Amino acid sequence: MMTANLLSPLNYADYTSKSLDHLGIVATVCKEIGLADEINRIVGVDPR
Repeated sequence: MMTANLLSPLNYADYTSKSLDHLGIVATVCKEIGLADEINRIVGVDPR
């Protein structure tokens, strides 16, 4: 099991990226888990 140490440098070789081609599925999952609401709560909403 990997443990996180916030003081140690990141090893970028441990991370990968993947293309999210099914944006409808991704959007639905994000909506269902309330991702946008959580981001807005943390970051705040621009009043413009």
